[in-house]
Amino acid sequence: MQAHRVAQARPAVRRILSLGCRRRRRAAAFAALGFLALGSAAFSAAAAPSRAAATAALARAQPARPAPVVRPPTPPRRGGERRDAAAPRAPTSAAANLSTFVELRNDYVSRGKSGFFNAAVIRGDYAFDRSFSLRADVPLAVAGGVDGDRHVGLGDVLIRPLVRAVGTPRFALLVGSDLHLDSATSRALGSGKNQVAPLVLAYVRVARPARIGLQLQHAVSFGGDPRRDDIQASVVRPFAIVELPRGFWVGPDQSFQFNHLGAPRVVSTSVLEVGAELSDRVQVYVDPGIQVSSQGTVDWLVTGAVRWAFPQRARGRSVAAAPAPRAEGSAGE
Repeated sequence: MQAHRVAQARPAVRRILSLGCRRRRRAAAFAALGFLALGSAAFSAAAAPSRAAATAALARAQPARPAPVVRPPTPPRRGGERRDAAAPRAPTSAAANLSTFVELRNDYVSRGKSGFFNAAVIRGDYAFDRSFSLRADVPLAVAGGVDGDRHVGLGDVLIRPLVRAVGTPRFALLVGSDLHLDSATSRALGSGKNQVAPLVLAYVRVARPARIGLQLQHAVSFGGDPRRDDIQASVVRPFAIVELPRGFWVGPDQSFQFNHLGAPRVVSTSVLEVGAELSDRVQVYVDPGIQVSSQGTVDWLVTGAVRWAFPQRARGRSVAAAPAPRAEGSAGE
């Protein structure tokens, strides 16, 4: 009986034990889950800063807009000279760049006892480029005699093509030719002959503000009035140009004309040019001078002019680049 009761009591004890074990297992499982949850939370919290740092580094490594390409610096040139490739070297300007301009001038010559001669000249130079230009002089002349008579009309028209054969910052060589047309409306206003006068003009810069030069020219007449004497003459003309502050300049100019067929045999003309640059486009100058012939005749002369340069051609002082020759009789200007 007791054994039966004991036998019957064992299952109950087993149930009680199994229930306790289950409860303890569940508690242990929940505890394990809790520990796992806490450990994962702690691990996540510990790993969060490193992930944020990795995300920020990735954002910096992949910017939203492309960065400019950085080129390596240009290595220095040999000899210690270094030049920026982005700023090319400016070309050195050549001397005697021919320019385009219009000039109004007045030439007056007192002929002593024989009267006077005055010519209002419209001069135009057109430069096709910096090395070739074409000039035209159209004079309106007035000649007066000792008896009071006056002759007014068109004088001899001049045409000059000019080429810059050599041009460097220190030296220039120009060649060309003057063509004098027998266009005077009166005998007293012109030479009565057509003339061709080839010329060579060279100058060199001896200092920053000073240049010296030499012009050689030879004139030969053809056609025209058969009653007038033929012309054959040579001109030697040394000159200088000195630039002064504030746009002023002075130019001593001396020429010698040698007549091979007629008198006077030699004519010397001395001129001192004084000019001023009023603006980048406007220049004025005056040329007082004296003319002495081998026959002893002394004449006074003066020239005044104003020049307008075209904007597209005005790159410097045209007077310093190509000095304006004067009217000096039949063989030269």
